[in-house]
Amino acid sequence: MTPVVQFHYRVDPLLFFPDLDLAGLDPGAWYLRPPYCEDGFLVVDIGAFVVRTPERTLLVDAGVGNGKARPNACFDRRADEWLVAPGEIDTVVFTHLHVDHVGFATRFDGSAWVPAFPDARHLTTAAELEYWTGTDPDGFRERLGDYVGDSVLPLRAAGLLDVVAPDHRICPEVRLLPAPGHTPGNVCVEVVSEGRRAVFAGDMVHHPLQLARPSLSTDFCVHGACATHSREALLRDVADTDTLLFPAHFPDAVPGRVVTDPAGGYRYEPVTR
Repeated sequence: MTPVVQFHYRVDPLLFFPDLDLAGLDPGAWYLRPPYCEDGFLVVDIGAFVVRTPERTLLVDAGVGNGKARPNACFDRRADEWLVAPGEIDTVVFTHLHVDHVGFATRFDGSAWVPAFPDARHLTTAAELEYWTGTDPDGFRERLGDYVGDSVLPLRAAGLLDVVAPDHRICPEVRLLPAPGHTPGNVCVEVVSEGRRAVFAGDMVHHPLQLARPSLSTDFCVHGACATHSREALLRDVADTDTLLFPAHFPDAVPGRVVTDPAGGYRYEPVTR
């Protein structure tokens, strides 16, 4: 399992959590210290993960991408080095279809956006695709740009986009875990091999603040209450076990174990080797 960090992103806490009472937080709390916060900003890195099994080489999510027009200045027309070879990947798994999870799925060939991994199947769920290709998310499109048009629809046009069940098993080691709420068809990705378990959490936990306060959903959640329910279920499942959690946006994509905090909520124990 190899993390691929596209870039380091810093964001105002109230952009993600507009209902957050900053005055009510302990500024010395573990989740407000480096590497999780810097100069009052949340650290929310952008990237993906490569997962290799005996049968498959998977890319879990696909970052913001390069060269794409975006309203967010930090996402707009980026030109980052991307260390994933097109021919290496046979399966791209989208935990959900947000702008910062689909970008490198396509590239510009001089005239149009085309699949960047032409030999790969790209997996999403019916609820996810139906929502983002419908009219409901118009407000999100205004904030995030027409990323579905340049990063998702070309995959469907090329016949490379597969709609699968939210509990779909990809191969003996890898299956999807339903986790709706952040988006309607959101999933996590579970990998079990040689008695060890890992869960790629996508945006179920954007920032460690949500470990300390699992009820806290972001302003980008489509259904905040449902996202909270799914997050709490995931954390109960992995807490105080040997399961490795791979959140999509933690600094440098470092995995860790979730442990119950006697003071309430959970803590994160990074695993760096």
